[in-house]
Amino acid sequence: MTSRLTRLIRLDGYFCSMAWVLAALIFISRLSAMVKLFMALYLRQALGLPIETVGWLLSAYGAGLLIGSLGGGLLSDHFSTKRLTALLFFVSAWILVLLGLVTDVSLLAALLLSSGVLDGAIRTLHQRLIMEYCQVAQRARAQSLNRVSSNLGMAIAGVLGGVLAETDFRWVFFFSAAMTLLALAWFVRATVHREVLKSDEVPDTASHSGVPFRDKPFVWLLVASVLLGLAFEPVYSMLGNYLLESYRLGPEVIGWQFALNALLVVLLQIPLSHLSESWGARRQLLAGALLLACGLGMLPWGSGILYVSLSTVVWTLGEILFMPTLNVMVMYRAKAGRSGLYFGLFSMCWSTSVLLSPTVGGQLYGHFGGHSVWIASAVLALTSMPLIYLATCSCTHKVINHSLKSEAAT
Repeated sequence: MTSRLTRLIRLDGYFCSMAWVLAALIFISRLSAMVKLFMALYLRQALGLPIETVGWLLSAYGAGLLIGSLGGGLLSDHFSTKRLTALLFFVSAWILVLLGLVTDVSLLAALLLSSGVLDGAIRTLHQRLIMEYCQVAQRARAQSLNRVSSNLGMAIAGVLGGVLAETDFRWVFFFSAAMTLLALAWFVRATVHREVLKSDEVPDTASHSGVPFRDKPFVWLLVASVLLGLAFEPVYSMLGNYLLESYRLGPEVIGWQFALNALLVVLLQIPLSHLSESWGARRQLLAGALLLACGLGMLPWGSGILYVSLSTVVWTLGEILFMPTLNVMVMYRAKAGRSGLYFGLFSMCWSTSVLLSPTVGGQLYGHFGGHSVWIASAVLALTSMPLIYLATCSCTHKVINHSLKSEAAT
């Protein structure tokens, strides 16, 4: 009994520490993402490019993101995930340096496309790293920890990037490259002597075929994730202009709404994830979708800073519930077959919603007014709920029960 307890503590500490390592990795890499926050400003103000050219260049990054999301997953089915990750971080650092030095539009387009490919692949590989280095029982918490690290890193990146941009825009690129190399060094040091976990899950042969498009629950999950992405992404592309025009709020108040969102994620992600573990994936996803629909759908019906802040709190709670749970569900489905392809398809679908949402939202905003964007977002979030039910009906309870059994068996 004593030896079993000692072994349990040792294993739990090992894999929990790996979850912290991956969280630190994503925190450092998000600091380097300050380039994305200031790229449009750099192209327009520092290089003096027309706004149409800026739009096309940023679209090149979005196209690269789609390619990399799927490509990274496919490559990880044939090559070591940690070696691929290290290689992509190394190449990404030099791409960032070149972005700060090159001024030719065609070369910038090629570099932004390459940067998007690398970022998309790294995101997909990060999900696979969690699956390969964290036990089933730790994966939900590892996802929550990554959400906290990501939001904290982006918040710091925004402030630090603004200071660097005031001095010289190129310092943003060079600092980001340095942070990427730091992330690479941290990752290599942490994983050089660590072995990948063996599969510890029991395949569901009745529903798993190893082929993503024959895996019906996974297909429903993909469709639901696209709808949730289309519902959620207008927060970043439309909310600022909407609050400025409909609520008559200034930029500083709008900035505080995003700060409130980041602060809530940092403070509540881990406690809420821990409290909702007993709900199961289905209830977490359904509750998240419902809160997202309520939080965004309430925007056309009120006024004032307090009302907007209440809306931000509600949709942020929804984000906290559904974001990490979606990734955990993909991990469960992916264990039965070509996991890299599963992760790649999921990342590509989410990236597609990120790419389409500004265009669709802009058309709605222009033709039917700002209120229509949030009504449409609420409808999309609600429409995802039946699909979530179909995606989780065959495996939600098995995930929970098997996680508990794994802990007990250890």
